[in-house]
Amino acid sequence: MEEEVDIALNNQKLFIKTLGIVCSGHDNQTNMGADGVCQELLEISRSAGFQMSEIRDVKVLHPFPHYYLGKGKVEEIKVFLQKNPDIRGVIIDTEISPSQQKNLEKAFNIKVYTKIALIHRIFAARARSSEGKIKVAVASLQYELSRLSGRGVEMSRLGGGIGTRGPGEQKIETERRRIKQKIAQLKRELVKVNRRREVQKSLRIKKNLPIVAIVGYTNAGKSTLLNSLTNAHAYVEDRLFATLDPTARKAFLPGIGSVVFTDTVGFIREMPETLIDAFRATLDEINDADCLLEVLDASDPSYPEHHKVINRILQNMAISCRPKIIVFNKIDMVEPVPVISRDWFDDYPVVMVSAEKKIGIENLIEMIGKLLRNNRESLNITVSYQNLPQIEKEIYQHGYIENIEYRIDGMVEVHCSISREATGRIRQLDFSS
Repeated sequence: MEEEVDIALNNQKLFIKTLGIVCSGHDNQTNMGADGVCQELLEISRSAGFQMSEIRDVKVLHPFPHYYLGKGKVEEIKVFLQKNPDIRGVIIDTEISPSQQKNLEKAFNIKVYTKIALIHRIFAARARSSEGKIKVAVASLQYELSRLSGRGVEMSRLGGGIGTRGPGEQKIETERRRIKQKIAQLKRELVKVNRRREVQKSLRIKKNLPIVAIVGYTNAGKSTLLNSLTNAHAYVEDRLFATLDPTARKAFLPGIGSVVFTDTVGFIREMPETLIDAFRATLDEINDADCLLEVLDASDPSYPEHHKVINRILQNMAISCRPKIIVFNKIDMVEPVPVISRDWFDDYPVVMVSAEKKIGIENLIEMIGKLLRNNRESLNITVSYQNLPQIEKEIYQHGYIENIEYRIDGMVEVHCSISREATGRIRQLDFSS
C-alpha cells in the first residue's frame, strides 16, 4: 500500500479509492460549514493521489479513547468496507493519536490516513528546490517523532546489537535517536542552503527595491497572479500546494520603477505546526514586504473562513501589519460577481480580478502603485549632461525617472520618484559640474 501511494503522488492519473470521514461536533468545529470541510478533504485527497468514493460526516461530541469514533460507528464503517472491497484506504480529517489510528486500521483491516499526514505527503511530493525538500523532510521527521510513543507494542520491545545502547534499550528509544540524528543532519544542510538565500535577500534590500508579498489560501491562484503581474512563468497547477518554493520576480510599475513580487506557500485550515515551523524562515520574508496582496478565491463560498485562517497564521508567526490589498481572484468563475463590503476586511482596499484571464490586473497594479507611493518622494535634480548616465544609474537603484528636460545651457533637469530612505543620499550627490 505504501508503495502504491508513493506512485500515486508522482502520477496523478493513478488514484487509490478511499473512504473519507469528517468528524464534526467537537473542537474541530469551523465556520466553513459541512460542505466546505468535505470539499477541502476531497481536494486534499485528490492532491495526494486518492479517489474519494464517499465522505461520511460523523458526529463526535466526546472522542472515545480507543478508536476516537464510537464503537457502533466503527462497526458500521467496517461493514461498509467489507461490502466495498475496492476501497483500500480511509482518510480521517481529524488528528487522532497513533494508538487510535492503529486500532482503526486493525478494525478496518486497511490503511488509515489522517489529514495532516496527507498534507505532509503532498508537501514532500511538491517540493522542488533543495531548500524545500530539506524543510519538508525535517517537518515530516518531526511529525513522525511526535507520534512515536503511541505506535504500539512493537516499539516497546527491547533491542540489542550494534547501534543501540545495549540489550536493555527499547526499540522506541533507538528509533527516536535515529530520527533526531537525521533531523540534526538535515538542519546542518539547511544552514548552508539558507546562506545562499540570505545573500539574494540582502542584495534585494541593498538595491532598496519595493517588495510586494503574495499570501493566501492554498489553490487561490497566487502563482497565476504572480505570472500576470510580472509576465513570468511560475509553476501553476490546479492542485493544493502546487507551489512550495518561494518565487521572486521583478516587474516595472509606472511611477514606482522596479518592484519585486514574491509568491509564498499557501495556507490551509489546521496547517500542521511542523510545516509552519519548517517554512517560517521563508514566510518571515513577508516582514520585509512594503505591501501584502491577500488572495482569496471568489468562487469558493468558504472565503470568509479562509481570510480568518490566513490572518490567524500570520498573527501566530508575529508577522506585523502593513499595507494590504484584498484580492478576490477567479471572478470569471462567479456569476454575478459578488459585492464585498470593505468592513468585512478591516477596511483594507478590495479589488476583483481574474489572474488567468487578466481581468482587473491594471486596476490592481494602479492600487499597488498608490500604496507604494506613500513611501516615495519626488525630487528635481539638476545635473550636467556628461554626468547624466551616473545619476540615472543611481536613481534606478532606488526608484524611477519620471521625466528628463534638456536645457540650452547644457544642464539637465531630472524629475524622479525614489524611496524616502534614499532621498538623503541622492541629495548629497553633486553631479552639477
